[in-house]
Amino acid sequence: MKVLVSDFDGVICNGLLEYFYSSKLVYQKIWQTREINWQLLQEKFNILRPVVETGWEMPLLLRVLIDDRETVDNILNHWQTVREKAIKTIEKEGITIKNLTKTLDEVRQKQIEENLQNWLNLHSFYEGIILHIKKLINEGIKIYIVTTKSEKFTRQLLEKQEIFLPSVAIIGKEAKCPKYETIRSIIDTEKVNPREVCFIEDRLEALELVYQQSDLQGVKLFLASWGYNTDYVRNKAKNLSHIQLLSLDNWRNLR
Repeated sequence: MKVLVSDFDGVICNGLLEYFYSSKLVYQKIWQTREINWQLLQEKFNILRPVVETGWEMPLLLRVLIDDRETVDNILNHWQTVREKAIKTIEKEGITIKNLTKTLDEVRQKQIEENLQNWLNLHSFYEGIILHIKKLINEGIKIYIVTTKSEKFTRQLLEKQEIFLPSVAIIGKEAKCPKYETIRSIIDTEKVNPREVCFIEDRLEALELVYQQSDLQGVKLFLASWGYNTDYVRNKAKNLSHIQLLSLDNWRNLR
């Protein structure tokens, strides 16, 4: 391996506390506050985190849970249908995906400006991963982070852990392109063979899209079993020859 490309949330960083807290702030800012059992909602939200692909979906998911018209199982198994219905509901109220995205960025930025330490403390890093990333960097392995999180927020979290990556090595949501396109660009930049690249993700769909690109089929694909995925997804990955199910212990030994 010469290049490691990794997702951030659910692979390197566990931000469940921050996701829920920031989504709560978005909900309160857009739809105001009413009597809500936030603790019970957080438990459901954590179970359903695997359905979320991009940040704006988090406050939308919270809205769905608060409206209480869908079961957890139905959301888990039919999120795309539930999501589209919820989008139509909020659009009738004059709220768009753009509004959700903008408000989420605003509440995060406000937290960082007013109490950076508290915001950082809402995140944790999976055991041993930070140390292993530092070892790989010292061994000359190129590290790239490809995430649907903001590049700025991702960098702040990594630098708090004393991981300082070049500006081009963190590709956030601002890139607005599929991860397979980003991997293709990284291979071109580093001038390496796809077989010398490892990609770690917690979303099976993202790995499958990479495999479907004929020029990227040499990339070694790993599903992070500790991430935001379900037993169903992990069992499905076990039966795929082109994707390896990776445990946290094996990740720390990856070379």
